[in-house]
Amino acid sequence: MKKMEITLKDLEQNIKTLPENFYQEVNDFIDFLKHKHFKGKQYEVSEWQKEETRRRVEYSRNNPHSFVSESEMNDYLRDLESGD
Repeated sequence: MKKMEITLKDLEQNIKTLPENFYQEVNDFIDFLKHKHFKGKQYEVSEWQKEETRRRVEYSRNNPHSFVSESEMNDYLRDLESGD
């Protein structure tokens, strides 16, 4: 099966379907992908990214119950795919 080419317009339309509170996570993931792509090349982590990382680490320490394991997430995704 041939993959469909995704355009910036497709991405924009897809992002617009998300609740606004997910926009930051989408943007963070884009930053992650850029970092992964430019790995080994000169790349400076901005101060806001460092601060966001500190904030998330602190949150995870204070709220360990708010996270799920990889296997729990895989089960959840499998249930979504199967329609259960």
